[in-house]
Amino acid sequence: MSEKEPRDIEGVRMRWDEHANKYDEWYETLQGAVEHHVDWDLLKAYLPENRDAKILDAAGGTGRITLPLAKMGYSVTLCDISPGMLNVARQKLLKDGVLDKVEILECDVCKLRFADESFDFVLCWDGMIEAAEELIRVTKRGGRISIFLMNKCGGAISNFCEDPDSALALLRSKSNYLYDDKEKHKAVSAEEARKLCEAEGIRVIDIYAVCGWMDVLHIPEKIGKSRNWDEKFFRQAAEMVLRLTKEPSVRGMSRHLVLYGERT
Repeated sequence: MSEKEPRDIEGVRMRWDEHANKYDEWYETLQGAVEHHVDWDLLKAYLPENRDAKILDAAGGTGRITLPLAKMGYSVTLCDISPGMLNVARQKLLKDGVLDKVEILECDVCKLRFADESFDFVLCWDGMIEAAEELIRVTKRGGRISIFLMNKCGGAISNFCEDPDSALALLRSKSNYLYDDKEKHKAVSAEEARKLCEAEGIRVIDIYAVCGWMDVLHIPEKIGKSRNWDEKFFRQAAEMVLRLTKEPSVRGMSRHLVLYGERT
């Protein structure tokens, strides 16, 4: 599906270990809380009806999604490359009394240590199309998959002021890569993502534009980073972002895409 390039595994692991103890602080801000609300609002419509379904949260970090899934009664496998992130997740799961519902495994999302067709639902919200082959491999026939991807147009927009040459190279299709948190990722358009996944046996259900909308709405940084907010404004911002997420005409402006599909 994508070019195979060697990854600096140790470098990636160290960077996420360094973020681990402060990672969840982002979701305590207005901007992070709105993004989490929208992510969950989209996800819940695709979850298996059967609570005995096996779910893989790949590159799931501190368990932002694993924790509520476990509380709902699902059997979840949480894997991540960072032991530091997983340690934070373990403490959260233990505190909420659902650690027994979750299997925790340290592994690279591009080299999953699971048999073919192991899971009913697979999600990976780490922005990596490079991992798609592995994620699809471990998804059962008839099972569903959710993958966050780096949005080519959104990446070009975000990077233009800092590096116009690289931004234009993305849009001219002379480059397919951009850097996110110092890690190199392949960026795709919604149509490219659809074609790549369909070629691997995924029936694409929908593609949403996620992340970065609060910047597009010109929410002042002080408000966006606040940990105390007006509930009415939160509801308004969440509805606005959710509507933009589903609007194809503005899809190119988002930082990430999230694809939902079913393995045929």
